[in-house]
Amino acid sequence: MTRPGGRSAKVTAAVHQAVLDLLAEGEPLTIPQVAARAGVNATSVYRRWGDVPALLADTALVRFGTSGAVPDTGSLRGDLHAWATALVTESRRPAELALLRAAVAAGPADPPAPGAGSGAPEGFESACSACLVGRSSQAEEILDRAAQRGEEVPNATRVLDHLVAPIYFRALFGLPAPSVDVVVELLVERLTVPPRAAQAVSSRLG
Repeated sequence: MTRPGGRSAKVTAAVHQAVLDLLAEGEPLTIPQVAARAGVNATSVYRRWGDVPALLADTALVRFGTSGAVPDTGSLRGDLHAWATALVTESRRPAELALLRAAVAAGPADPPAPGAGSGAPEGFESACSACLVGRSSQAEEILDRAAQRGEEVPNATRVLDHLVAPIYFRALFGLPAPSVDVVVELLVERLTVPPRAAQAVSSRLG
Protein backbone atom coordinates (compact mmCIF):
# COMPACT_ATOMS: atom_id res chain seq x y z
CA MET A 1 0.00 0.00 0.00
CA THR A 2 1.12 3.54 -0.71
CA ARG A 3 1.81 5.51 2.44
CA PRO A 4 -0.12 8.83 2.73
CA GLY A 5 3.09 10.76 3.13
CA GLY A 6 4.49 9.29 -0.07
CA ARG A 7 1.30 10.10 -1.96
CA SER A 8 1.31 13.66 -0.64
CA ALA A 9 4.93 14.16 -1.70
CA LYS A 10 4.18 12.85 -5.19
CA VAL A 11 1.19 15.17 -5.55
CA THR A 12 3.23 18.15 -4.36
CA ALA A 13 6.05 17.35 -6.79
CA ALA A 14 3.57 16.95 -9.66
CA VAL A 15 1.89 20.27 -8.86
CA HIS A 16 5.22 22.11 -8.62
CA GLN A 17 6.31 20.63 -11.95
CA ALA A 18 3.01 21.68 -13.50
CA VAL A 19 3.63 25.25 -12.36
CA LEU A 20 7.09 25.20 -13.94
CA ASP A 21 5.82 23.72 -17.19
CA LEU A 22 2.96 26.20 -17.55
CA LEU A 23 5.22 29.17 -16.83
CA ALA A 24 7.85 27.95 -19.30
CA GLU A 25 5.16 27.58 -21.97
CA GLY A 26 3.78 31.05 -21.28
CA GLU A 27 0.39 29.66 -20.28
CA PRO A 28 -1.88 31.44 -17.76
CA LEU A 29 -1.31 30.14 -14.26
CA THR A 30 -4.63 29.13 -12.70
CA ILE A 31 -5.47 26.47 -10.14
CA PRO A 32 -7.65 24.46 -12.58
CA GLN A 33 -4.90 24.48 -15.22
CA VAL A 34 -2.24 23.49 -12.71
CA ALA A 35 -4.42 20.69 -11.39
CA ALA A 36 -5.19 19.41 -14.89
CA ARG A 37 -1.52 19.43 -15.88
CA ALA A 38 -0.53 17.68 -12.64
CA GLY A 39 -3.28 15.10 -12.98
CA VAL A 40 -4.87 15.88 -9.61
CA ASN A 41 -8.22 17.22 -8.45
CA ALA A 42 -8.44 21.01 -8.36
CA THR A 43 -10.09 20.75 -4.94
CA SER A 44 -6.91 19.18 -3.58
CA VAL A 45 -4.82 22.06 -4.91
CA TYR A 46 -7.18 24.66 -3.43
CA ARG A 47 -7.17 22.85 -0.09
CA ARG A 48 -3.36 22.61 0.06
CA TRP A 49 -2.36 26.02 -1.33
CA GLY A 50 -5.50 28.17 -1.39
CA ASP A 51 -4.63 30.44 -4.30
CA VAL A 52 -2.13 31.03 -7.09
CA PRO A 53 0.18 33.44 -5.15
CA ALA A 54 0.60 30.87 -2.35
CA LEU A 55 1.23 28.09 -4.87
CA LEU A 56 3.78 30.22 -6.72
CA ALA A 57 5.52 31.07 -3.44
CA ASP A 58 5.69 27.41 -2.41
CA THR A 59 7.10 26.41 -5.80
CA ALA A 60 9.71 29.18 -5.64
CA LEU A 61 10.72 28.25 -2.09
CA VAL A 62 11.25 24.61 -3.03
CA ARG A 63 12.95 25.27 -6.36
CA PHE A 64 15.19 28.14 -5.21
CA GLY A 65 15.67 27.32 -1.56
CA THR A 66 15.42 23.65 -0.72
CA SER A 67 16.00 21.64 -3.90
CA GLY A 68 19.46 20.19 -4.26
CA ALA A 69 22.24 19.93 -1.70
CA VAL A 70 24.37 22.95 -0.86
CA PRO A 71 27.95 22.28 -2.08
CA ASP A 72 30.51 21.08 0.45
CA THR A 73 33.92 21.14 -1.23
CA GLY A 74 35.97 21.78 1.89
CA SER A 75 36.63 25.48 1.31
CA LEU A 76 34.59 28.67 1.11
CA ARG A 77 35.97 29.51 -2.32
CA GLY A 78 35.16 26.05 -3.63
CA ASP A 79 31.65 26.07 -2.15
CA LEU A 80 30.82 29.50 -3.57
CA HIS A 81 32.18 28.61 -6.98
CA ALA A 82 30.19 25.36 -7.12
CA TRP A 83 27.05 27.14 -5.91
CA ALA A 84 27.47 29.97 -8.43
CA THR A 85 28.04 27.47 -11.21
CA ALA A 86 24.75 25.78 -10.30
CA LEU A 87 22.97 29.16 -10.29
CA VAL A 88 24.28 29.98 -13.76
CA THR A 89 23.18 26.58 -15.07
CA GLU A 90 19.77 27.05 -13.47
CA SER A 91 19.34 30.54 -14.94
CA ARG A 92 19.78 29.07 -18.44
CA ARG A 93 16.88 26.61 -18.04
CA PRO A 94 13.57 27.96 -19.42
CA ALA A 95 11.40 26.64 -16.57
CA GLU A 96 13.52 28.05 -13.75
CA LEU A 97 14.00 31.33 -15.59
CA ALA A 98 10.24 31.66 -16.07
CA LEU A 99 9.67 30.92 -12.37
CA LEU A 100 12.29 33.48 -11.35
CA ARG A 101 10.68 36.15 -13.50
CA ALA A 102 7.22 35.28 -12.15
CA ALA A 103 8.54 35.39 -8.58
CA VAL A 104 10.08 38.83 -9.05
CA ALA A 105 6.90 40.09 -10.71
CA ALA A 106 4.86 38.82 -7.75
CA GLY A 107 6.70 41.10 -5.24
CA PRO A 108 7.19 42.50 -2.69
CA ALA A 109 10.46 41.03 -1.44
CA ASP A 110 9.88 41.80 2.25
CA PRO A 111 8.32 39.11 4.46
CA PRO A 112 4.95 40.18 5.92
CA ALA A 113 4.29 41.06 9.54
CA PRO A 114 3.21 38.17 11.82
CA GLY A 115 -0.36 37.18 11.05
CA ALA A 116 -0.38 38.87 7.65
CA GLY A 117 0.03 37.42 4.18
CA SER A 118 -2.01 35.40 1.74
CA GLY A 119 -1.42 31.93 3.12
CA ALA A 120 1.90 31.43 1.33
CA PRO A 121 4.28 28.88 2.92
CA GLU A 122 6.14 29.83 6.07
CA GLY A 123 4.27 33.14 6.18
CA PHE A 124 5.90 34.54 3.05
CA GLU A 125 3.83 37.20 1.38
CA SER A 126 5.00 36.41 -2.13
CA ALA A 127 7.08 34.15 -4.31
CA CYS A 128 9.70 36.89 -4.41
CA SER A 129 10.07 36.73 -0.62
CA ALA A 130 10.27 32.94 -0.71
CA CYS A 131 12.97 33.05 -3.39
CA LEU A 132 15.01 35.63 -1.49
CA VAL A 133 14.80 33.77 1.81
CA GLY A 134 15.60 30.48 0.13
CA ARG A 135 18.79 31.79 -1.44
CA SER A 136 19.73 33.58 1.79
CA SER A 137 19.39 30.33 3.72
CA GLN A 138 21.65 28.54 1.26
CA ALA A 139 24.26 31.29 1.48
CA GLU A 140 24.15 31.22 5.28
CA GLU A 141 24.63 27.45 5.29
CA ILE A 142 27.74 27.81 3.13
CA LEU A 143 29.10 30.62 5.31
CA ASP A 144 28.34 28.86 8.60
CA ARG A 145 30.17 25.76 7.44
CA ALA A 146 33.18 27.84 6.37
CA ALA A 147 33.20 29.68 9.71
CA GLN A 148 33.21 26.36 11.53
CA ARG A 149 36.32 25.44 9.54
CA GLY A 150 37.95 28.63 10.79
CA GLU A 151 37.76 30.54 7.52
CA GLU A 152 37.10 34.27 7.36
CA VAL A 153 33.68 34.77 5.83
CA PRO A 154 31.61 37.69 4.48
CA ASN A 155 27.98 38.10 5.55
CA ALA A 156 25.10 36.58 3.60
CA THR A 157 23.92 39.96 2.30
CA ARG A 158 27.28 40.57 0.68
CA VAL A 159 27.13 37.16 -1.00
CA LEU A 160 23.67 37.94 -2.36
CA ASP A 161 24.75 41.40 -3.58
CA HIS A 162 28.05 40.40 -5.17
CA LEU A 163 27.39 36.86 -6.41
CA VAL A 164 23.69 36.05 -6.76
CA ALA A 165 22.54 39.49 -7.93
CA PRO A 166 24.83 39.74 -11.01
CA ILE A 167 23.75 36.27 -12.18
CA TYR A 168 20.06 36.99 -11.71
CA PHE A 169 20.30 40.48 -13.19
CA ARG A 170 21.56 39.04 -16.45
CA ALA A 171 18.91 36.32 -16.45
CA LEU A 172 16.01 38.65 -15.70
CA PHE A 173 16.97 41.14 -18.41
CA GLY A 174 17.75 38.54 -21.05
CA LEU A 175 21.49 39.19 -21.10
CA PRO A 176 23.93 36.34 -21.77
CA ALA A 177 24.68 34.32 -18.65
CA PRO A 178 28.09 35.07 -17.13
CA SER A 179 30.93 32.79 -18.06
CA VAL A 180 31.50 30.35 -15.23
CA ASP A 181 35.21 30.17 -16.00
CA VAL A 182 35.74 33.95 -15.94
CA VAL A 183 33.05 36.16 -14.44
CA VAL A 184 31.79 33.84 -11.72
CA GLU A 185 35.31 32.95 -10.70
CA LEU A 186 36.17 36.62 -10.34
CA LEU A 187 32.96 37.31 -8.41
CA VAL A 188 33.84 34.54 -5.98
CA GLU A 189 37.38 35.88 -5.72
CA ARG A 190 36.01 39.31 -4.82
CA LEU A 191 34.16 37.74 -1.90
CA THR A 192 37.04 35.63 -0.63
CA VAL A 193 40.22 37.67 -1.15
CA PRO A 194 41.67 39.69 1.75
CA PRO A 195 40.39 43.31 1.90
CA ARG A 196 43.69 44.75 0.67
CA ALA A 197 43.44 42.75 -2.54
CA ALA A 198 39.85 43.78 -3.29
CA GLN A 199 40.93 46.77 -5.40
CA ALA A 200 42.99 44.58 -7.68
CA VAL A 201 40.07 42.19 -8.15
CA SER A 202 37.74 45.10 -8.91
CA SER A 203 40.07 46.34 -11.63
CA ARG A 204 40.07 42.89 -13.21
CA LEU A 205 36.27 42.87 -13.22
CA GLY A 206 36.26 46.23 -14.97
